[in-house]
Amino acid sequence: MRFTRLARFAAATVMAGATALVAPAAAQAAVPVGGGTPVLVGGTAGCTITAAGFDSTGAPVAFTAAHCSDRIDSPVILKDNEGAGVIGTIVTRNEILDYSVIRLNPGTAFPVRQQGVTGRGPAPQFGDIVCKDGLSTGHTCGITWQREGVRFWSQACAGYGDSGGPITRDGRLVGLVSGGHMPPAAGAVGSVGPILPSCVHPAQSPFFLPALGYSFDAIVDDATARGWPGQGFQMA
Repeated sequence: MRFTRLARFAAATVMAGATALVAPAAAQAAVPVGGGTPVLVGGTAGCTITAAGFDSTGAPVAFTAAHCSDRIDSPVILKDNEGAGVIGTIVTRNEILDYSVIRLNPGTAFPVRQQGVTGRGPAPQFGDIVCKDGLSTGHTCGITWQREGVRFWSQACAGYGDSGGPITRDGRLVGLVSGGHMPPAAGAVGSVGPILPSCVHPAQSPFFLPALGYSFDAIVDDATARGWPGQGFQMA
């Protein structure tokens, strides 16, 4: 009798251990995604989120630069937390305004508003001080040199990986970082464009290539006019 009881106890212990070994791991909690969040698009292209929120259909979405991926359906993961899995997928892109819309996976990510951002604002004018946040150079600020329609150039330092990052003025989101490009009609400044270094150049020159940005209001207006994902976007 005693042997039978011991055998049953041993068998129950083994089965319990086996169950523990095959039990699925607890699902990871959804992660926050917002302006300034560093991401990898297509698994390789380091870029930055402009803003996250909901479009007029109620879908959770985020924006980044179009040149981060050359195709729709590219998966997006967090640069600093790849284990979180695919947080969303590129669902549309406009190369002219250099923006992409990411549809976020609700079970993996949820939109949040960037700290310190109170809302949206129009594109800056000459002389306005703007700031940007990005994967490679972090938070930097500088004067706006030129505005041409929906495009503007500023001395806020931006480098590789900052593409898509939010550009703000007085706490309001005003633009998306596109890259480092000289204005086409910059006069004397344009004439030295080829010799101006990146702001992350080892020499740390006080004079560096201005960063190109696109008006975020114009980007949302474009998505809305086309009926694309991101239409009627509202920040979280």
